[in-house]
Amino acid sequence: MRVAMKKLDLKNMTVVITGASGGIGGETGVAFARRGARLVLSGRNRGALEKVAARVRASGAEAHIVPAEVTHRKEMEALAAKAVELTGRLDVMMLGAGYGVLGAVENVSLEDWHRQMDVNFWGVLHGFYAALPHFIKQGSGQYIIMNSLSGRMAMGLSAPYSASKYALWGFADCVRPELWEKNIGLLSVYPYFVKTAFQGNIQSPDFKVPPDLARKMFGQSPARLGEQIVRACERRQGEIVCTALGKLGTRFVPLSFHLAEWMRRLLLPLTRKALGARKQ
Repeated sequence: MRVAMKKLDLKNMTVVITGASGGIGGETGVAFARRGARLVLSGRNRGALEKVAARVRASGAEAHIVPAEVTHRKEMEALAAKAVELTGRLDVMMLGAGYGVLGAVENVSLEDWHRQMDVNFWGVLHGFYAALPHFIKQGSGQYIIMNSLSGRMAMGLSAPYSASKYALWGFADCVRPELWEKNIGLLSVYPYFVKTAFQGNIQSPDFKVPPDLARKMFGQSPARLGEQIVRACERRQGEIVCTALGKLGTRFVPLSFHLAEWMRRLLLPLTRKALGARKQ
């Protein structure tokens, strides 16, 4: 029985990235470009995508821009098909689009919940199923799903975001062995706070979330994380859990409900303080 997948040589491979207009997606795209991969960059902001594409091309790599909305299944199918049309193949599908809804559960509307799941969960599944027929046809492929430590360690005031990420954790771990049988890898990435524009896009009915929250929380560098993701992709790893705190928490907190609950209660007032001033 095959024990491990063959490592990926990314040179001339086609990498599609959703949420590629900046932050983690953009930096990971540049890291892939340094390996000689061909990039198909997707997102909603064409101007931002152009800036990332320019950096990719400056590295000597090929870059294409295909705007798409992850919540629309047909657009994601068209994205995968366009990647094959432009480059002749599809090797890596990085599903990185997402945003956060934070706040007291009684103040978060059902509409907020639906939108959170539409983008963070269903958006990933749309991309997953768009790429799957291409991967099966060519007998190989690699997924990268951007998750979060919030998808492994639940904390107060983050119910919609955390629920969407927990759903991705369960989905990825269920399908990974099935994909392995087809020579298709799946890498789940669980970052800590990352110094990107993500915090500035958080939606909250309760808090004015500071856009520099990741910096205040000693967050990760997106460039360093992008390089880490590409290395893990090359090695066909199953997951990356970021930071010593993340590794400790994901291993020991699930061992005891009482310990985990004590930590959540302890951290709740600290989370309120970190999220900034309350809205009037």
